[in-house]
Amino acid sequence: MASDQIILEDVRATFLKTDLLEFHFIQLAHEIGKDTVAQLHDWAVEHLAGKKCYLVVKTEPGTRLTQEARDYASSDEFDKICFADAIIRADYNHEMAANFFIRFNRPGRPVRLFPDQEHARAWIQGLRDGKAADAQ
Repeated sequence: MASDQIILEDVRATFLKTDLLEFHFIQLAHEIGKDTVAQLHDWAVEHLAGKKCYLVVKTEPGTRLTQEARDYASSDEFDKICFADAIIRADYNHEMAANFFIRFNRPGRPVRLFPDQEHARAWIQGLRDGKAADAQ
């Protein structure tokens, strides 16, 4: 099994639980490219071994994804490994970019924007609870 954490130059990815993955883009005012997003995806695929997870995305103020990175993050490749994405807004510009991602890139999985980790995790727990109820 792969390590529960990977640290790249501009991001730290950590499995907080077996089905909860956090991407924390750690640099201020930084542009994230497709290569970084692809590395994160490939690492998660190896770790998950055919399973899916919930994703929490945190950034520092001013951080943004290139169009190629947004396209890849909203692709079927990410839909295959993620049940849903909870994006924690860092600032107003990030909120606008995240809303743009949700509305125009339209991932095939639920994606919501939250003011903090607590609200994001509560939403994810609600999704988990719904999946458990569906399985009965």
